[in-house]
Amino acid sequence: MRYILGIDIGTTAIKGAVIGEDGKIYGTKTSEYPLTTLPTGEVEADLQLYINAFTQSIKGAVEDAKVDVADIKCVGFSSTAETCVFLDKYNEPLCKVIAWMDTRATKEAEYLTAHFDKKDIINKVGFDGIYAIHPVSKILAVKNKTPEIFEKTRMFAQIKDYFIYRLTGEYYTDHSTASDHGFFDITNRCYWNEMLEFAGIKEEYLPKLVEPGTELGTISREAALEFGLDPETKINVGAFDQGCGAIGAGNTKPGIASESTGSALVTVATIDALNPDSQGDVPTLCSGIPGKYMYQPYCTGSIIMKWYRDIFCEAEKMVEEQTGLNAYTQMDEMVKATPAGADGLIMLPYFQGSGIPELNEKAEGVYYGINAGHTRGHFIRAIMEGLAIALKRMLECEEKLGATMTEIRSLGGGSKSKAWCQIKADILDMPVKVINNSESTPCMGCAILAGVANGMWNSIDEATEKFVTIKETYYPNPDNKEIYENVYNKYVEVTKALNPTFK
Repeated sequence: MRYILGIDIGTTAIKGAVIGEDGKIYGTKTSEYPLTTLPTGEVEADLQLYINAFTQSIKGAVEDAKVDVADIKCVGFSSTAETCVFLDKYNEPLCKVIAWMDTRATKEAEYLTAHFDKKDIINKVGFDGIYAIHPVSKILAVKNKTPEIFEKTRMFAQIKDYFIYRLTGEYYTDHSTASDHGFFDITNRCYWNEMLEFAGIKEEYLPKLVEPGTELGTISREAALEFGLDPETKINVGAFDQGCGAIGAGNTKPGIASESTGSALVTVATIDALNPDSQGDVPTLCSGIPGKYMYQPYCTGSIIMKWYRDIFCEAEKMVEEQTGLNAYTQMDEMVKATPAGADGLIMLPYFQGSGIPELNEKAEGVYYGINAGHTRGHFIRAIMEGLAIALKRMLECEEKLGATMTEIRSLGGGSKSKAWCQIKADILDMPVKVINNSESTPCMGCAILAGVANGMWNSIDEATEKFVTIKETYYPNPDNKEIYENVYNKYVEVTKALNPTFK
């Protein structure tokens, strides 16, 4: 048996998974790290926290799998696409890692958007403007606020690029990851020279570009010793986490969409080519599948659920500590005991700005319609319903651009909630299918890319057809159709009324 080590570098954790050529997961390890969030929009962490989690996840997954490291033939990567690392000439960090959702660069994003022609931005970046999440905005913010760091930087890397360097001694990134940077040309799949020149970024200080799923070579001997891997192990560049998650969910062709409810709520629809009529309001990126593209709208996700648990569910956390019954499972039961529509309570889930169709980075979370009869169950259900409506609005925008979908495949931590999956099916009015090993789909996706490149399987489609299986399907409840149509309309009305007030 040959194995692949899939590594997913997420927002607050790194997960390693050892996956066999039979498509089964033999061992996993997830290592978390804290982010520091400031009221002014900065979200960051020490690079050493990532390094520690990376090391623990690799060694822990291999130990859990109980396989000989000589049988792990390759390592594949999945990661966020906008988490920035600034490195000096010695490849040491010059400042803290800037997380993808950091909004310190809002003014810089507005400045870049104003400078370039909108049609150019749409054609090059796939958005209708440059946003604070884009690394080009973050880099410009560092240049403006801490110029000494910018001047000393000799590699503007993303977090995946850094760990590829740690394993190979070279900096590489792939088209799908680079396509959310703001200085990558998604049409021609190369760096956008005009943007680099305007921002003052030298291309020599950026990683080399390759297609998603490219095998880069063999691990360095030093890295093999450091991370406990075989010195003959091949390293694969992998892809953006949402692209990997889509592959791991079998979302490789039109008709199937996937949604991931994790730290962010993201939906992906795979498309074969760019739509010339796109106005950039639906973010369009390079897919994890070489040559293809994907629509990838997003907004804040279950980080809101974590916030609610941490602040308002002390009793449930105590029960979890004493009995092992997960606090989220207890919250699910409260939701099931609460009627559809949460008795008029509506939640606008805008903790880090709103997604499409507004794409307002300044939007903030809102509870609307609170009355004395509302319980914690109502507040939790309103979060779930609000995010499901946000998902519906994203899918509607994708459909207007020609994306087709007859089912949604659900991944991420939110897919473990039966109440939430049913709410999504009811509000979307289409089946929601939960994938087996849904929390490991990014690892599975990057493992498929690595396995195909390594010769274990003939193609991505062959691997997904063999290994992606459905755990459970949730069908829309017709009794809730009218209720949710009314909730949806009220949600849109409230959003339109409040959106101009977010400044």
